[in-house]
Amino acid sequence: MAKMEGLAHIGVFITDLARSKKFYEEVLDFETIYECGVPEADGTTTDVAFVKNGNLVLELVRTANPQKRQDGWVDHIALAVEDIESIQKLLEERGIRFETDKPVLGANVFPNGAKWLTFRGPDGEHLEINEVFPY
Repeated sequence: MAKMEGLAHIGVFITDLARSKKFYEEVLDFETIYECGVPEADGTTTDVAFVKNGNLVLELVRTANPQKRQDGWVDHIALAVEDIESIQKLLEERGIRFETDKPVLGANVFPNGAKWLTFRGPDGEHLEINEVFPY
Protein backbone atom coordinates (compact mmCIF):
# COMPACT_ATOMS: atom_id res chain seq x y z
CA MET A 1 0.00 0.00 0.00
CA ALA A 2 1.27 3.46 -0.87
CA LYS A 3 0.92 5.37 2.40
CA MET A 4 0.33 9.08 2.04
CA GLU A 5 1.80 11.40 4.64
CA GLY A 6 -0.80 14.10 4.04
CA LEU A 7 -1.50 16.87 1.60
CA ALA A 8 1.66 18.58 0.32
CA HIS A 9 -0.06 21.60 -1.22
CA ILE A 10 -2.89 22.70 -3.50
CA GLY A 11 -1.98 24.56 -6.69
CA VAL A 12 -4.27 27.43 -7.66
CA PHE A 13 -3.99 29.33 -10.95
CA ILE A 14 -4.19 33.09 -10.41
CA THR A 15 -3.81 36.13 -12.67
CA ASP A 16 -2.08 38.65 -10.38
CA LEU A 17 0.48 37.25 -7.95
CA ALA A 18 0.82 40.40 -5.83
CA ARG A 19 -2.96 40.76 -5.47
CA SER A 20 -3.42 37.09 -4.55
CA LYS A 21 -0.56 37.12 -2.03
CA LYS A 22 -2.02 40.24 -0.41
CA PHE A 23 -5.46 38.58 -0.17
CA TYR A 24 -4.20 35.34 1.35
CA GLU A 25 -1.82 37.16 3.73
CA GLU A 26 -4.04 40.04 4.87
CA VAL A 27 -7.48 38.42 4.78
CA LEU A 28 -6.76 34.77 5.60
CA ASP A 29 -3.52 35.19 7.63
CA PHE A 30 -1.34 33.01 5.38
CA GLU A 31 2.38 33.76 5.17
CA THR A 32 4.53 33.53 2.07
CA ILE A 33 7.11 30.80 2.64
CA TYR A 34 8.74 30.65 -0.80
CA GLU A 35 8.62 32.37 -4.18
CA CYS A 36 10.30 31.51 -7.44
CA GLY A 37 10.17 31.92 -11.18
CA VAL A 38 10.03 28.77 -13.29
CA PRO A 39 11.48 29.16 -16.82
CA GLU A 40 9.20 27.73 -19.50
CA ALA A 41 10.18 26.22 -22.87
CA ASP A 42 8.67 29.20 -24.74
CA GLY A 43 10.99 31.66 -22.96
CA THR A 44 8.38 32.95 -20.50
CA THR A 45 8.49 32.56 -16.75
CA THR A 46 5.78 31.11 -14.52
CA ASP A 47 5.70 32.94 -11.18
CA VAL A 48 4.99 30.79 -8.14
CA ALA A 49 4.42 31.66 -4.47
CA PHE A 50 3.81 29.14 -1.72
CA VAL A 51 1.68 30.52 1.11
CA LYS A 52 1.05 28.70 4.39
CA ASN A 53 -1.39 28.86 7.30
CA GLY A 54 -1.06 26.10 9.90
CA ASN A 55 -0.46 22.85 8.00
CA LEU A 56 -2.12 24.08 4.79
CA VAL A 57 0.10 25.16 1.89
CA LEU A 58 -1.26 26.72 -1.30
CA GLU A 59 0.83 27.15 -4.44
CA LEU A 60 -0.24 30.34 -6.23
CA VAL A 61 0.68 29.98 -9.91
CA ARG A 62 0.70 32.82 -12.46
CA THR A 63 1.56 31.82 -16.00
CA ALA A 64 2.53 34.29 -18.72
CA ASN A 65 0.14 32.67 -21.19
CA PRO A 66 -2.91 31.41 -19.32
CA GLN A 67 -5.02 28.93 -21.23
CA LYS A 68 -8.05 26.86 -20.47
CA ARG A 69 -6.87 23.53 -19.14
CA GLN A 70 -8.47 20.31 -20.23
CA ASP A 71 -7.10 18.18 -17.40
CA GLY A 72 -9.60 19.10 -14.72
CA TRP A 73 -9.85 21.73 -12.03
CA VAL A 74 -10.13 22.19 -8.30
CA ASP A 75 -13.76 22.73 -7.26
CA HIS A 76 -13.01 24.40 -3.96
CA ILE A 77 -10.49 24.67 -1.15
CA ALA A 78 -11.94 24.00 2.30
CA LEU A 79 -10.08 25.53 5.24
CA ALA A 80 -10.59 23.67 8.54
CA VAL A 81 -11.61 25.89 11.46
CA GLU A 82 -12.66 25.19 15.06
CA ASP A 83 -15.15 28.06 15.58
CA ILE A 84 -16.78 28.96 12.29
CA GLU A 85 -18.85 31.84 13.69
CA SER A 86 -15.81 33.69 15.06
CA ILE A 87 -13.90 33.17 11.80
CA GLN A 88 -16.96 34.36 9.85
CA LYS A 89 -17.05 37.57 11.89
CA LEU A 90 -13.31 38.15 11.46
CA LEU A 91 -13.42 37.61 7.70
CA GLU A 92 -16.50 39.82 7.30
CA GLU A 93 -14.58 42.58 9.13
CA ARG A 94 -11.86 42.09 6.52
CA GLY A 95 -14.31 42.59 3.66
CA ILE A 96 -15.29 39.02 2.80
CA ARG A 97 -18.83 38.54 1.53
CA PHE A 98 -20.01 35.00 2.08
CA GLU A 99 -22.35 33.28 -0.37
CA THR A 100 -24.84 32.59 2.48
CA ASP A 101 -25.58 34.63 5.61
CA LYS A 102 -25.27 31.69 8.00
CA PRO A 103 -23.19 28.51 7.96
CA VAL A 104 -24.71 25.64 5.99
CA LEU A 105 -25.37 22.63 8.20
CA GLY A 106 -24.46 19.28 6.68
CA ALA A 107 -25.84 16.74 9.13
CA ASN A 108 -24.81 13.80 6.92
CA VAL A 109 -21.36 15.11 6.05
CA PHE A 110 -18.80 13.34 8.27
CA PRO A 111 -20.02 11.03 11.05
CA ASN A 112 -21.44 13.80 13.28
CA GLY A 113 -21.93 16.47 10.64
CA ALA A 114 -20.24 19.71 9.68
CA LYS A 115 -21.04 23.30 8.85
CA TRP A 116 -19.46 25.56 6.28
CA LEU A 117 -19.49 28.94 4.55
CA THR A 118 -18.25 29.65 1.05
CA PHE A 119 -16.73 32.75 -0.55
CA ARG A 120 -14.49 33.73 -3.45
CA GLY A 121 -10.83 34.64 -3.67
CA PRO A 122 -9.48 37.44 -5.86
CA ASP A 123 -9.47 35.29 -9.03
CA GLY A 124 -12.86 33.74 -8.34
CA GLU A 125 -11.42 30.64 -6.68
CA HIS A 126 -14.06 28.95 -4.56
CA LEU A 127 -13.01 28.96 -0.90
CA GLU A 128 -14.75 27.47 2.12
CA ILE A 129 -14.33 27.62 5.87
CA ASN A 130 -15.39 24.29 7.34
CA GLU A 131 -16.04 23.12 10.90
CA VAL A 132 -16.36 19.36 11.30
CA PHE A 133 -18.19 18.27 14.45
CA PRO A 134 -16.08 15.99 16.69
CA TYR A 135 -16.62 12.25 16.49
